[in-house]
Amino acid sequence: MNKLKVAIIGCRNMGQKHLKTLRENFADTVEIAGILNSSPESSARRAAELNVPYFTNIDEITKDSVDAAIVSTPGVTHAEIAEKLLLRGIPCLIEKPLATTLTDCESLISATQSGHSLIVAGHTENYNPAVIRLKEELQAPVVSIKGIRTSRHATNITGISAVQELMIHDLAIVHSLLGNDLADAAITKRPDLSWENHAVAAITYKNGATVKLEALREDREVERFMDICDAEGHIFHIDFMERRLKKDNLILTEGGNALQNELADFINCIKNKTTPLVGAREATDILELCLRLESKMSTTEC
Repeated sequence: MNKLKVAIIGCRNMGQKHLKTLRENFADTVEIAGILNSSPESSARRAAELNVPYFTNIDEITKDSVDAAIVSTPGVTHAEIAEKLLLRGIPCLIEKPLATTLTDCESLISATQSGHSLIVAGHTENYNPAVIRLKEELQAPVVSIKGIRTSRHATNITGISAVQELMIHDLAIVHSLLGNDLADAAITKRPDLSWENHAVAAITYKNGATVKLEALREDREVERFMDICDAEGHIFHIDFMERRLKKDNLILTEGGNALQNELADFINCIKNKTTPLVGAREATDILELCLRLESKMSTTEC
């Protein structure tokens, strides 16, 4: 069987992680067709470092040259890049966020229909083995969720809020558990930090479920946890760093590779025409939730 030829567009942080995971886990079935960075010089330099082919521009990435593409460039460029590929019939794994506006998300969805292609959205935490096991274990409705996600990179001057940069990972999980039938949402922050570095979201759903999430950039020990309580009184605790799930303090699972699971889903969708675990429509709903929270940003302090 011929190997699946994959292009990686944006081969720096996440792009390099995709490349490494493909090489280590899918070498028998996947071939790196080439990488593309922001300029031919950057692409050539990075390709030499990684020992892979490279493309000099997006027009070289066609249905004849690749079978699929991974888009791991900055979020503001996702729509422009991925729409071209999707219209050419090239399936795309697009890193989070799918795009930065709802209009762009809808354009990408339309492009999949016109190009008879598909999108897998790179909400990697939804592929975390602990999250997958949680969904298998839940037998009663979720009544509350509380989570925190911090980063040691205390300086953030990208202009991207902590909601879209950090909290989006947890919002994607919340959406998969509770949907988007919100009753109310509020957001606050610490007075000494910018919205780029801190946000606390409080969300109430029409079914009565409550959610409180915190995203923080600060020079401190990293915390990435989530507690989920169900209607039967069970408490599930996820340690994202260890990929560990506990139910009422009993360890159910730990370890595993979320990115490997995500890439396996992408490959399976292409080869067997299965439905993605996280598709374009769900990714659009997740962005809509982020934007709803961002619209409430003010000088309000926690």
